[in-house]
Amino acid sequence: MYKYWAYGLGIHSNLVLPELLEADTDCDIAVTVKNSSLGYVEPSQPREYLQVSPQETIVAMKGVGIFHIINGQEVIVTPAPNADQRLMQLCLSGSAMGISLYQRGFSLLLHASAVAVDDQVICFLGHSGAGKSSAAAAMLARGHKIVSDDIVPVILDTTVKVVPGYPQMKMSPEVATTCGYDLASLIYLHPLLGEYAYRREQDFNCKPQRLHSLYVLVDSDELVIEQVQRQAAILELITNSYGIRSLQQAINRQQHLTQCVELLKSVPIYQLKRPRSLPLLSEVASYVEDHVHALTPSNTERFQKGNKSAEKVTV
Repeated sequence: MYKYWAYGLGIHSNLVLPELLEADTDCDIAVTVKNSSLGYVEPSQPREYLQVSPQETIVAMKGVGIFHIINGQEVIVTPAPNADQRLMQLCLSGSAMGISLYQRGFSLLLHASAVAVDDQVICFLGHSGAGKSSAAAAMLARGHKIVSDDIVPVILDTTVKVVPGYPQMKMSPEVATTCGYDLASLIYLHPLLGEYAYRREQDFNCKPQRLHSLYVLVDSDELVIEQVQRQAAILELITNSYGIRSLQQAINRQQHLTQCVELLKSVPIYQLKRPRSLPLLSEVASYVEDHVHALTPSNTERFQKGNKSAEKVTV
């Protein structure tokens, strides 16, 4: 049995899960991959949700297996014949963990890439392909730290905090090369994905960390950061929540909305408008870095009092 840590939880698995962080933990989630394909039915689509409920979800991945997630405590996989084990590992460390977190009572999971700047977390939001991982990769190249990739659990405490995932961030080979990464030192994820992953365990912080600000990526001819108005900000949080369409029946929607509203009382959300240009990635990262450093308590206080107008921020 292999033992791991991710999202504040101990995961025990009979299959190696290389994305997760190895740790001698108690078992919060048990992952069992069956040694037989008996019961596997090939879905017509690459991903097909056979059942979705707050405590039990069954999803079939074509050519991979059927994943049965129960009570946020158990994940049972019926593999496809000649299943692609590497894709199975990626599904277990990704989708299966996201569903498990919802089942365990998390109401706000952002579909985002999160990095730590001076021990405070910023998240990049946006639709699939908007460049979340690219922006995060550029920030990491400037010495900032991995927090979570793709799934970002948010908890509302005295301060709003993010629960870290695991010490790995995906990126395309073009982005990696542009940001100065050595491809030979990265992890090649899978031929179907065509992506690499940067992994850094030595300074990965497993503890929940304060959420500083959120940045929604928007294509533009100019590089500018604008604060998002409150109503639009709530919509951005809902739109950029993990699995908001496919997992509707697994999400406590009233609690989810309430937490989106509560989050915005103390955490600002901005539009990061920038040209989609690889050579400009480092400049964009520097611009965001300066913006984070420029935010003062007075800025935060003004936001909390409900400043309604989007403001261009010059740094």
